Parts: sequence; structure tokens; C-alpha cells
Amino acid sequence: MKKTIFFIGLFVLSLFTVKAQTMFQSRHYNSHFMFQSSLSFNAGVGELNFGGRHLQNKIPNYCIDQVIAYEFNPYVNLGVDLGVNIWRKTAFIPVALHLTVTFMDYKVAPMWYMNAGYSFKWYVSSKPEKMTRVVYGSKPGPYLNTGLGVKLQLSEKVSLIFAADYKMQYSTIQYYERENEIEYDYSMVATNRTQNMFYHFVGMKVGVLYW
Repeated sequence: MKKTIFFIGLFVLSLFTVKAQTMFQSRHYNSHFMFQSSLSFNAGVGELNFGGRHLQNKIPNYCIDQVIAYEFNPYVNLGVDLGVNIWRKTAFIPVALHLTVTFMDYKVAPMWYMNAGYSFKWYVSSKPEKMTRVVYGSKPGPYLNTGLGVKLQLSEKVSLIFAADYKMQYSTIQYYERENEIEYDYSMVATNRTQNMFYHFVGMKVGVLYW
């Protein structure tokens, strides 16, 4: 009886070992470099407080991103992201570390991503906007982009991504403030004050993942 139990246990253990080896080989086989090209559309949210003024953040922007990453298994990839984030009268070039986590190994699976890094300036208009009389995002600064969505696998090497997207850009806001009541108001054409500012955006992202 003891021998029978011993051989049954040995048989089960061997099956488990073979299964574990198969999973390890499969995961090792799935490890590879991958690319992700995406386009996101976002709108500003929240309030911008500066110099005694309160403006609603209504800045529209869109961002083109290119990711190169290493996919360790069907669930995690880690790499770098390079993008172009275009606002109404200025633009940034974010460079960030990229992380994507896919929660299930199915053809349609929920996923979460994050890009964290720094945005360099591409160009900026020095003339204040007509309605708000400010210059948005005039300096480079830290950048964060994250979101939740779904990954739709079209083939072994191609997937589509649809996600709700959030962006944060730390930069500045420039505006004009009169020194006294008799000074002429130059706020339509110039600025003389700068304040650091967090800009928040929400929107959607669509992308293609391929390797």
C-alpha cells in the first residue's frame, strides 16, 4: 500500500515537473522586444490658480508616442517611450520609462500602462493667448502618463490598444501683472510674471502593439 502511494505521488510530481517546464519554456519563448505606436487625444481638467486669478484648464492637446520595450512574458513589458505632445500654442517632447501590465493572457484582456519621465520643450509662443492673456506651458518639466484599457490581440504579433488616458505635465504659466493702477495694461502682448504649475489632462488613447 505504501509503495502504491509512493509511486502515485512520484507520478503526480513528475506530471507537475513536466507542466512547470512547459510553462517556463513557453514564457521564455514569449520573451522578446516589442514596439507600440499610439495616438492620444486629451482635454485639460481642473483649475489653474495664479496671481489671484482662477482659470479653468481647457487646453486641448494630442500626443504621438513610440515605445520600444522588452516583453518578459504575456503580462509585463518594460522599456522607454518617446513622444510629441502638442498643445494649442506650444509643444513638448516627453522622454519616459514605460511599463505595461496585462492582467490576463487572453485575446481580449484588461491592461494598465504608465510612462514617467521628463518633457523637453519643442517650441513655445511668447505672445499671450487672446482670451486668457497667459502663456501656457512655457518651460520643460516632469511628465506622467497612465491609463487603463483593453488589449485586443489580432494575431500572434499584432494587438490593438484602447484606453482611458491621463496625463500630468509640470511646467509654468506666464502672465502680466500691473505694478500699480496707473500703469498701462500690456497683458495682451507681454508677460512679466511666471509661476510653476501642474497641468492635468484626461482623454483616450489608441495604439498598435507589434513585434
